[in-house]
Amino acid sequence: MRSLQLLHISFLHFCSLKRLSLVTALLCAIALPCKADNSIEVGYTGTDSVGIQDDRNLFFIELLKQALARSGKPYKAVMKVRGATHARQMQMVVDGLIDVLWDAPGPEVDKRLMPIEIPIDKGLIGWRIFFINAEDQPMFSKVTTEEELKKIPLGQVKYWHDTSILRANKFNIVETPSYTGTFKMLMSKRFNFFPRSVAEIWSEQENQKSMLNDVVIEQNLVLHYPIAYFYHVTKTNKVLAEDIQRGLEAMMHDGSFDRLFMQYNGELIAKANLKNRHLIRVKNPYMSEETYRRFEHFWFNPETWDTTHPAPH
Repeated sequence: MRSLQLLHISFLHFCSLKRLSLVTALLCAIALPCKADNSIEVGYTGTDSVGIQDDRNLFFIELLKQALARSGKPYKAVMKVRGATHARQMQMVVDGLIDVLWDAPGPEVDKRLMPIEIPIDKGLIGWRIFFINAEDQPMFSKVTTEEELKKIPLGQVKYWHDTSILRANKFNIVETPSYTGTFKMLMSKRFNFFPRSVAEIWSEQENQKSMLNDVVIEQNLVLHYPIAYFYHVTKTNKVLAEDIQRGLEAMMHDGSFDRLFMQYNGELIAKANLKNRHLIRVKNPYMSEETYRRFEHFWFNPETWDTTHPAPH
């Protein structure tokens, strides 16, 4: 009889524990602190162009995701906000609202953020072809020297790195207040050309086509200065910087870095036909010769670029 009583008490205790476990499980399903996902979020911003499908950042986003996946830690790249200006994006990193920004070296970003020192776009941003008004093509077809190009007014957003580089090289710059405003000012003939990188110009032509009345891509010239995008984090976030660096180096070692670069940029480079354009080179006073030489093996060079190699899909 005593044994039966003990068995009954044990059964009731088991049932109580069962009900408690069910309650706990339900509470965990509702309460955020109980989430099982142990991933470490790495926040980034989307594009600074609102209301359009913008492909300019897709390569940097995918590269970041793949580098984090190879870091050895459970990172998860998450877009935190869209539509922030460049200045706002930088401030958001400083304030800890996002973790990573891809940007080019310059006085302001160098002062406030820390780069992961691998040029993630291979310097492709420094190869510039131009939006122009169609009627101006004959004028550009006659240009053969740096001095001739410098005499023609160009438009640049006031706060961009490129504006500082071109100003230092004594180009005839008309500063503009915004990205979309630059297109409007080009069409109203406030200046004659708007230089854009090979990686940007084709998607921009598609995205802005509703407003680009008689604006075309110039056929004859390419302007080059050494500049590249790097991932940046806050100066105190050395762990994340080291992890991103480790992931990028792993991608370089296994070839996935070059394959991804080719996937997103190969067709754009071929379309630009850089080998058959007249090249005008200028210096970047914000990139030291030491920095340039350190990554010399990594820079994109149209003379050695294999345009017959199809981009993987």
